[in-house]
This record gives sequence, structure tokens and C-alpha cells, in this order.
Amino acid sequence: MELRDEQEAMESENLESVFLKIFKRLMLLAIGSGLLGNALYIYGLGYYQGYVEALGFEYNLFPIEWKDTLLWTYDASRELGISSIDLMNKFSSSALLILLLSLYIISRIWMQLSNVKSDNVKGKIKPKINFRLAKKIYSFKLKHIWVYRFIYIPTRWFLLKEQSFMAFAASYFFMLFLIFIPLFVIIWIYFPLFGVNHGELVAQKRLKYYESYLCGDLSDYWSRCIEINVTEPENYGGISNPIGRVLFKNGSLVAILTKEGPITLTMPPNYYFKPDRNRCFKNGCKEHEDEFSKKSSKNDAEIGASS
Repeated sequence: MELRDEQEAMESENLESVFLKIFKRLMLLAIGSGLLGNALYIYGLGYYQGYVEALGFEYNLFPIEWKDTLLWTYDASRELGISSIDLMNKFSSSALLILLLSLYIISRIWMQLSNVKSDNVKGKIKPKINFRLAKKIYSFKLKHIWVYRFIYIPTRWFLLKEQSFMAFAASYFFMLFLIFIPLFVIIWIYFPLFGVNHGELVAQKRLKYYESYLCGDLSDYWSRCIEINVTEPENYGGISNPIGRVLFKNGSLVAILTKEGPITLTMPPNYYFKPDRNRCFKNGCKEHEDEFSKKSSKNDAEIGASS
């Protein structure tokens, strides 16, 4: 009889633990997914703002919609992946081996501690049963059956589950006030700053790249630069036909990075673009520079001979 009662109690506890786990996962999904989703949008928006302004353009002239920020979050994650690969290449194989060995030792220690904790739980001594109190309760049940059913059983159930309720409240208090609120603050206050700083760093790298390969690198067959015919130079501060790479566009406004610096202007009507071959394709820039240096040295020699 006692064995049967213990089995029923174990089954009820297992069922309760399953429901608690399901409810906890649903709660984590409801709270955590919204925070993480907003974090992706916020980081992408901050990254784009820092990227645009570090390149020398005004963010308010080239804003993006909330739905488009995920594209810039992807661009930020791609840049992080490239940086992490470069960082891994700097490490030697011995350093990576030490890191993997450390992770293995930590995981083994964690598993051993978990086994010790489960053994301690199994070795607990069961509390003794108060037969005198059980006899009084049984006699009260026989005399006052309805009072027993409507008062004693709910009260006993609540007292038995009171510790579980307190543990449940404590666990969710821990998750809510020690995890989700700090996570909420980090996402809505610090994530934009992290994104802006990341965008500025990536923009600085791109500017260094554009100093050498503004119109394309060695693998680009076609030139990335365009030339815009300015019909009214006085309205553009004396700039005539800027040549550069288009980085952003908002309506008729375009942001062009030229060798002289960033330029924001309005696209002329009926514009068409015919790309040219990239001079730097397959090391063409170096050949052009060598040819130019030979011609200049030849001219200098002729001038020196004639003098």
C-alpha cells in the first residue's frame, strides 16, 4: 500500500515538473524572443547610423525604415565573422589546442558536480510518519466527512505545495529581476551605442580600402565608380561632374565617395550609366603606374640631356 502511494506521489511530482518546465519555456519564449528580436533591430539601426556618419554623410538625409535594419544587422554579423576568422588565424595551433582542452576540463568538472548533487538528493532520509496525528485525522474524517473534504484536503494540499510555490516565485523573481530587467536595459540603452561604435570601426576600414581601390580592386572587371553630369555647377558649389562610388541613395539624393571626399547631391533627370573597365583588374593599376613612371623618367632624361 505504501509502495503504491509512493509511486502515485512520484508520478504526480513528475507530472508537475513537466508542466512547470513547459510553462517556464513558454514564458522564456514569450519574454526572451521579443527582447532578442528587438535587439537585432536596434543593433542594426545603430550600426547603420555609425557607418553612414563615419563615412562623412548625414544620417538624416539617408534614413532607413525599421524593417530594413535587419539587413544591416546581417552586414554587422558578417563583418564580425570576418574579424573573428582573422583573429583565429593570428592564433597558433597550440593556443587553440589549449583552449579546447580547457573547455573539456571545465565541462567534465561541471558534469561531476551535477552527479554529486543528484547522489545527495537520492540519499536523503525520509521523514518519520506521525501515526498519532494520522489517527486523529482519520477519526475526524469519519465524523465530519464534508468538513474534511472541503477544508482539510485543500488546506493540506496548499501546505504541501507551499514550498513549491515559494520556489517557483523565487525562481521567476530571479529570472525577472536579475536577468530580464538587466537584459532589457542593456538592449535598449547600450546596444545602440555598441552598434554605432561597430559601424564606425567598419567604416574606417572601408575608407582605408577605398583609398587604394575606390573604383574596384584586382578582382573587379568593371569599374564601381560613376560620373554624374552636373548641368548647373553653380548650384553644386562649383563641382563639375563628380566621379566616385555611390554608397547610399534616398529618393533623388545620392551619397558619392570621391577621391576628394564624400559628396551628397541630387541625381539629374534622365540619367543613364555605362560602366567602364576597371583599370586595376588583374593588377592593371601597378602596370599603369610602372608605365607612367618609365615615361616620366624618360622625359626627365631627355630634358637633362638637352640641357
